[in-house]
Amino acid sequence: MNKDFFTRMRKKYVAKAKENSISVFHSGKVFPKSADQDFDFEVDKNFYYLTGIKQADVILVLIKHQNDCDEMLFIEENDPLYVKWYGAKLTKEEATHISGVENIKYLNNFPTTIYSLLNNTRASGLCYQEIYLNLERRDNPNYSNWALSYAEELKTKYPEIVINNSYNLVINLRATKESEEIEKIKASIATTKTGIEALMKHAQVGLYEYQLESYFDQHIKYHGQKVNSFKTIAATGINATILHYVFNNTKLQDDELILFDLGCCTDFYVSDITRTFPVNGKFTKRQAEVYQEVLIVNKKCIEFLKAGITWKQYQEYARGLIIDACKRLGLITEDKDVVTYYWHGIGHSIGLDTHDPVLYNEPLKAGTVLTVEPGIYISEEKMGIRIEDNVVVTEHGCINLSQDIIKEIKDIEEFMKKHH
Repeated sequence: MNKDFFTRMRKKYVAKAKENSISVFHSGKVFPKSADQDFDFEVDKNFYYLTGIKQADVILVLIKHQNDCDEMLFIEENDPLYVKWYGAKLTKEEATHISGVENIKYLNNFPTTIYSLLNNTRASGLCYQEIYLNLERRDNPNYSNWALSYAEELKTKYPEIVINNSYNLVINLRATKESEEIEKIKASIATTKTGIEALMKHAQVGLYEYQLESYFDQHIKYHGQKVNSFKTIAATGINATILHYVFNNTKLQDDELILFDLGCCTDFYVSDITRTFPVNGKFTKRQAEVYQEVLIVNKKCIEFLKAGITWKQYQEYARGLIIDACKRLGLITEDKDVVTYYWHGIGHSIGLDTHDPVLYNEPLKAGTVLTVEPGIYISEEKMGIRIEDNVVVTEHGCINLSQDIIKEIKDIEEFMKKHH
């Protein structure tokens, strides 16, 4: 993505903000991991969506007035000693080149700039009474972020200021993907495809789950220095009945299936794919029976999706299909018992996050990218099968972006036979 994309997204955001308001977005902070290291920095995705910058402690300020907008970006000034140890941070010229924001200031000017905007002095020109902050919240009493802390500071210093939440404004924009974003997701899917093929090529009885998983990690790093979308699920046998199994430390057995739920990122845009295949390259009769039922649900859900469908309709349609499948497999006789074998949602939005924030009370829009991931998990048979694709919704249906990743039984068996 180049600066034209981020400039365009800022204009879309400003159009949704109130007149005579200030919007402030912070890129996020670095947190210590131990006495010697920090956690890897993960940029705030709403900030990234508006700037393209992935550096910590950068602040974007958007000032809307008279249907126009002033833009300012605040960055840290390079310290010569820091540069010798860790390398240089963005220069003003580099920040402009990435973001398209022309007015770049150093971070120590941020407090006085906000003061001048919120106080009716000769320096301000206009006294702003409303400010937007990126107030993301989570159901965790210990969770906080820069915007939530800054909101408390503003309430103390400027009790007359109205604080608005920009979070929903941005995620509403993010829900509908631009063509450039879809291309990034497709690039992640393409790397994931060949990474899954590497897993099928190297699968063999006696390996540990983590040993087989390592072939995917090496593949995505080698092909573009990409990182995982999330911690890979590599679950063989009964482990595949644990939805978010992440231990990946069990030895692969003959006549077992292995479920891989994985993906990678291209400029933060993710893939999220699940494929299930036999360790020895050949499905048993029962495995094939269950797998085929899950595949039918996967295909029917993809055919069902289009703009205007609600998330509730999508979930209920899939649940009905899985109930019918479980009955045909002899697993249940009553609809209510499906929760023993299927208990998660059929899909979620993806984009800059694996579970991209989206307004689930609104119907699907053309340009939404989401997952289709039915599964049936039979602990008494030590078998869990999930098949997950990534699709983009259109006005008249959807396009399966991961259609080139094989999932038919005969294709999987032929591929594995050819490479073993």
